[in-house]
Amino acid sequence: TTGRAVWLAEDGRKEAPDGTFSQDFLFDLGVPKFPTNSPAPLREVMFNAGSEAVAVTIDRPLGLVFEEKLDGLYTKIVVEEIVPGGNADKAGVLQVGDVLRVTTAVFLVPGVVDVTAWLNPPKASNCKAFFVCDKQNFDKVMSAIQSHVVPVDTPDGVATMGEVGLVLERRASGR
Repeated sequence: TTGRAVWLAEDGRKEAPDGTFSQDFLFDLGVPKFPTNSPAPLREVMFNAGSEAVAVTIDRPLGLVFEEKLDGLYTKIVVEEIVPGGNADKAGVLQVGDVLRVTTAVFLVPGVVDVTAWLNPPKASNCKAFFVCDKQNFDKVMSAIQSHVVPVDTPDGVATMGEVGLVLERRASGR
């Protein structure tokens, strides 16, 4: 594993007058043998006043239990339990009540077909990307996390994803 699938971008926090803030994140969308030299940015993820942005990379299996909770009109995915001795517990970063905002995922990306390639179109490939969890239903978010079992296509063939990058929001109080 690379040990760093997602991290806070340096100078990526912008405060708003009402106490909310936006935070930029960087994702290494490569695989362990082929880490990227230019990480993919996810810009201006909004966080509530008094909360903290948490970015963590955890080896699979995660050792986490998530729960869907109603938050006004929308649902949110919340860390309900951290399995003692599991990889999330060993990472020592997550807390019960943290809200999942973004995860890495594996997507099947179709090959680009243009007028010159219609007789022999390029094949689709599995690529690592990030998935924004805000306002998504529980099953869709869990599918994104579970997608890490799908091998990713690389220049040397396929590689498995041994780690998951997560962005969470930690409320200061009153979770």
